[in-house]
Amino acid sequence: MAQPVRHPPEEPRTSSRRKTRAEKSEKTRRAIVEAAARIIGRYGYENASIARIAARARIAHGTFYKHFGSRQDLFDRVLPEMGDRLLEFIQANVDRHAAGAHREEQRLRAYIKFLVRNPWFQRLVNDSEVMAPKAHKAYFERLASGYVRGLTRSIARNEIKAFDRTELECVAYILMATRLYLAQRYAYSHGSVSDPPEAVVRTYVKFVQRALFD
Repeated sequence: MAQPVRHPPEEPRTSSRRKTRAEKSEKTRRAIVEAAARIIGRYGYENASIARIAARARIAHGTFYKHFGSRQDLFDRVLPEMGDRLLEFIQANVDRHAAGAHREEQRLRAYIKFLVRNPWFQRLVNDSEVMAPKAHKAYFERLASGYVRGLTRSIARNEIKAFDRTELECVAYILMATRLYLAQRYAYSHGSVSDPPEAVVRTYVKFVQRALFD
């Protein structure tokens, strides 16, 4: 009886699909935003020239204008986009099952971790109020909106009892300001960022626990 012919297993096919023109364009646009954020963080908005940004992004000078109408147009978009990356980073580094003050501790640690990896970020935020007010406003509104959603869930889970939904935006801005200035005081030193002393984190957690969750 003839034995069945055994064929060797097929090699897994690797995708060789070329990126579409739209995908390439978006990749270039994101590279420009990333380059601008780093240049602004190092030199400030005033000295973040299109030439410097284009060189950092490794694009031709003319390519810049295919994506942004002007330098100010870029400035108005950089901080909100980098803020979205911050929110994504925090979300990825906070346990979705964490609750109460423990969750806020994880948020703070994730925020500092992002700054350690991106030490230019704080200057991007601080200088934007004057040089890119639209971006400054949009950035804080997005952060506050995300915080309010999280605090609303805490109310629904009966974790927060002393505040109602009408007060949550104010609470969100208090927490955001606290986080911002703790980082500025205890994490930044001579242009670099490191984890703050554990006593600072413990104090923050104690404050949040008593203010929100007791």
